[in-house]
Amino acid sequence: DFTDSVDSLQQQLGISDGVEMPVGNKPVTARETFVRHYMNEREDEFTNIHPLKIFCGTWNVNGQSPSEPLNEWLCYDEDPPDIYALGFQELDLSNQAYIFSESTKDVEWQKAVRNYLHPGARYRKIKSVRLVGVLLIVFIQEKHIPFVNRNFIDTDSVATGIMGIMGNKGGVSVRLTLHNTSLCFINSHLAAHQEEYERRNQDYRDIESKTKFKQFLPPLNINEHDMIFWIGDLNYRISNLGINDVKKYADEGLYGKMLPHDQLSSQLGKSDVFRGYCEGPITFTPTYRYDTGTNNWDSSEKKRIPAWCDRVLFKGNGINQLRYNSHQTLCVSDHKPVSALHQCNIRVIDQTKYKKVYEEIMKKLDKIENEYLPQVKLSCTEFSFKDVKFIEPRSDKLVVSNIGQAPVTIEFIKKLDDSDICKPWLQVTPSKAVLKPDEILNIQIDIYVEKASAAKLNSKDDTLDDILVLHLHGVPVTGNYLPSSFGSSIEALIQMHGPIRELDIPKLVEIVNNFDVTFTGGRLYMVPKEIFRMVNHIHLHGLKEESLFQQPGLNSEIQQIRECLDTGIPETLPGSIHSVAESLLLFLEALPESVIPSIAYYKCLDTSNNYLLNFHRNVFKYLCAFLRELLKYSEDNNLDVKFLASMFGEVFLRPPKPLTDPRLKSDAHAKQARRMEDDKRAAFIYHFLTNEYDD
Repeated sequence: DFTDSVDSLQQQLGISDGVEMPVGNKPVTARETFVRHYMNEREDEFTNIHPLKIFCGTWNVNGQSPSEPLNEWLCYDEDPPDIYALGFQELDLSNQAYIFSESTKDVEWQKAVRNYLHPGARYRKIKSVRLVGVLLIVFIQEKHIPFVNRNFIDTDSVATGIMGIMGNKGGVSVRLTLHNTSLCFINSHLAAHQEEYERRNQDYRDIESKTKFKQFLPPLNINEHDMIFWIGDLNYRISNLGINDVKKYADEGLYGKMLPHDQLSSQLGKSDVFRGYCEGPITFTPTYRYDTGTNNWDSSEKKRIPAWCDRVLFKGNGINQLRYNSHQTLCVSDHKPVSALHQCNIRVIDQTKYKKVYEEIMKKLDKIENEYLPQVKLSCTEFSFKDVKFIEPRSDKLVVSNIGQAPVTIEFIKKLDDSDICKPWLQVTPSKAVLKPDEILNIQIDIYVEKASAAKLNSKDDTLDDILVLHLHGVPVTGNYLPSSFGSSIEALIQMHGPIRELDIPKLVEIVNNFDVTFTGGRLYMVPKEIFRMVNHIHLHGLKEESLFQQPGLNSEIQQIRECLDTGIPETLPGSIHSVAESLLLFLEALPESVIPSIAYYKCLDTSNNYLLNFHRNVFKYLCAFLRELLKYSEDNNLDVKFLASMFGEVFLRPPKPLTDPRLKSDAHAKQARRMEDDKRAAFIYHFLTNEYDD
């Protein structure tokens, strides 16, 4: 009967009476998609609004332990909030934090937070997630627990530190659904330093695009939520205003004179960075940087310009920010904590009204399906990209119009025997949508060649050639890839006496696919000249550089370095030392066969003896000697042997198969196995960083 059909569809779509989560697995059929679409349009007809208060707090604690009461931060409001979302950054600054998953600081701060939650209510922790020093904890009042489906609470983390290996910068996220409203909380720590404005923007883009909640099929992204709260040390600074003027205006409360120079405020609503997000009026003094333990501005040698690094942003309908404050009395860190309180309109389903709207939609859908056929029009039927380069994104736009009288599902589908809708270097966004009559959809077509794709494109085992299948339409996407030293093998690189772009394609393919010393008259480099140039540059200019191999470079500079290595122009590597260091790591990561070949992987984990082929051995010896040299200057560059062993263990040793054994019975067992293997890789490299290489 009708009730049974409603219950069945509710289970398929994840819609319920408000006790279960209203967003489960995404609709998989066109009819389900249309029903969801029309139900969402008429949601106001069958939902009631329940106002709840959400407290968002953020604090960069500078590696300190909680040594002072947190009441002034967490109990600032007279009434208890319904939800707490608390973000910490720089929770643990020890080198061990980068190597080991456990952290005593995590335990200390979680305990402190629990002790100082508002005494006017009882709270339960929904979830916590940590990426090195970035921690997010979400609490909810116990009375709301029955209205949250625990099966669909999910988390994710995205590292934006150097190479995406380091979690010293990045973002962590928690999502849940309360009644019929989906909530997403993101805590992030973006790139530091006054001048790294664009790197911060790129960090945001990476976190926003890479965060996926895999509890759902297909995975949910950040923007598929009703309400989004983004908190953290976003690290945006005040530009083009002298330090004396900034301090004067801050001390006098003249924030209006400073805000036009704030790097985040100046681009909110004017660029793709935090597009759609809002921020309440800033009526508090800058939260960074103070002498630890005081309310005095930074008096160190660096004398950093005060800035609003710590922010709370929000996005979605039905959010009203009630206040936005810093908490100046807390002095344990060089940052001040920030909090914001929001009143949020949470939607609760009225089952009687819901079933009435559902019945009307089903009748309407039956009529449309019987009377009309779907018709779509494409703005372009073919895309061609010229001169695509390694790690240099290219994009175009496909406009799809519904010119028929019925709604239509736009979806790219897999080709026969393919595991995905397109090749790894190609991406389409969105890959699926519903269009009403006369509605148009802009689809982004992106090409991005990175380390996983470069080797096959260099060797011509793959080409920039694919066909996107959209309903009955085939949309070819083609391009010509400019070969790069990034993604070329050690065997090929030691034969090339000039830049890779100077070789014609047939000769390059011959070198890449066939190791033949006769090509160079038997003269081979000991190590690829590209590796030598980057190592030599760091040796000459960066041995004492602070945070070497820990601070990320700039994408634009890494592209310039790639171009320099591939063309030989200019003679000197461009960019900062940090960009050269990240380029070196990226170069090693992109090798088709890692520095230590996969055939020797398990032998190396079991012993520190030598199982390397001559050419790989030379590169390994050279790089280990370079790293040992860096460690001589550890007081200046802050490098630690365990840190380098862990980082380069991942770069030098790539397993011949996934680290996770499918026979392992649980995630805990798989996690333990990965950790043991990581420890073995680090131990292998540690041996060579603490001892001279012995043939």
